[in-house]
Amino acid sequence: MPIMTPQEHYEHVLARHYTWMFGVPFERKTAEQAALLRQAGVTAPGLAVDLGCGPGFQSIALAEIGASRVHAVDTSAELMSELKARIGGRAIIPHIADLMTFADLLERPADTIVCMGDTLTHLPSIARVTALFASIAGNLGPAGRLVLSWRDLSTPPAGLDRFIPLRADDDRLMLCFLEDNGETVLVHDLVHVHGPNGWELQKSAYAKLKLSLAWVRQALAEAGLTPIFETVERGMTLLAASR
Repeated sequence: MPIMTPQEHYEHVLARHYTWMFGVPFERKTAEQAALLRQAGVTAPGLAVDLGCGPGFQSIALAEIGASRVHAVDTSAELMSELKARIGGRAIIPHIADLMTFADLLERPADTIVCMGDTLTHLPSIARVTALFASIAGNLGPAGRLVLSWRDLSTPPAGLDRFIPLRADDDRLMLCFLEDNGETVLVHDLVHVHGPNGWELQKSAYAKLKLSLAWVRQALAEAGLTPIFETVERGMTLLAASR
């Protein structure tokens, strides 16, 4: 099977398992993201943008902590349908769109922009990441805040550590295998699903960018954004920056 783009990978395999993969109720995951946003200094989100929103963990968290409006952007129709089913009366506007075009959705500069859950590493090149940072800097208000989270794979696991079990229950078992590929890491997702005809293997592979914390800091600075907070939570780097 050929290597897929991240968008193809989500459509082919991952989207249908994405929320299940975390192994906790949706509300608990949303509360966890709200706590991370507060930790990063987001207390009054105002007009917010959620880049790579997925099923809405961060979008709903932003709404819950007081965002006046949230533009939720993702390319996955399946994950967006999950978000739409959970919006309720919250001021969240879903957009199936390329996150690079988010500025077209704004009527004024955003107060808060988040790009979390490894979305950054799904971009096709380092050049695209730097272009995104430049666009964010140009569309963030004077007191605005950017929050990023991603898995730093700049030193990828080696040997048996490349095999990572993600979750298992009576009907599904998911693991991934990481393969160093120079500027990227190939992520092979393997999901065994039990159905009427027994166990079926669903599989796909896609490339993630290697983004070190040092590189992201420098790229943000070159875009005119100042890192003001950083930590690592459960293997994910969390960084906040402002203009």
